[in-house]
Amino acid sequence: MKKHRLPHTYSEAQLVGIKQSTAARRLATVERLRAAIDALKAKKQEISVQTIYDECDLRYAALHRNPEALALFRANSIHLIAEKKRNKRKPREASEATPAHRDPLLSYKKPQLVARLRSAQQQLLEAQQNQATLVEARLQQEARIAELEAKLAVLESYRTFVMQMRAQKQREEQGRFGDLSPSSQVD
Repeated sequence: MKKHRLPHTYSEAQLVGIKQSTAARRLATVERLRAAIDALKAKKQEISVQTIYDECDLRYAALHRNPEALALFRANSIHLIAEKKRNKRKPREASEATPAHRDPLLSYKKPQLVARLRSAQQQLLEAQQNQATLVEARLQQEARIAELEAKLAVLESYRTFVMQMRAQKQREEQGRFGDLSPSSQVD
């Protein structure tokens, strides 16, 4: 049976030593890179990953792990400097300046889109049914209004007749009772 080892823990003194060693190696890498860049510039050679490796045996992985060395390399790399210049010189067209807006529905998966489509179709069907009900109710109201207006037109002639009869009756009553004066009335 294999014994399981507990993870190794370091003392404070060991951790301080490891940190100092790491910092020293990081600085040494930066100094080696700086010396290689200076030498390549003196020889008027391009500064690239391969020429750095040829000059001081530093691989790109070592540069990539060291942020300070990577920044120094990127600042002096012929390829990266040329790319920056190309990007600065090239004026952007209006279409490139503003990125095309991506339709948010494109990020959905097909089953989600199908579910949304069916839901929208159901809502549309319900809205159409509600609209048809409202149209039917409105048509019934219009028919009732037309019916009442027709009855009113028929009744208008009766109303005119009744108004004429009332006016005549009032005239007759005024004529009959118009003879009576207040002095002729008996108390």
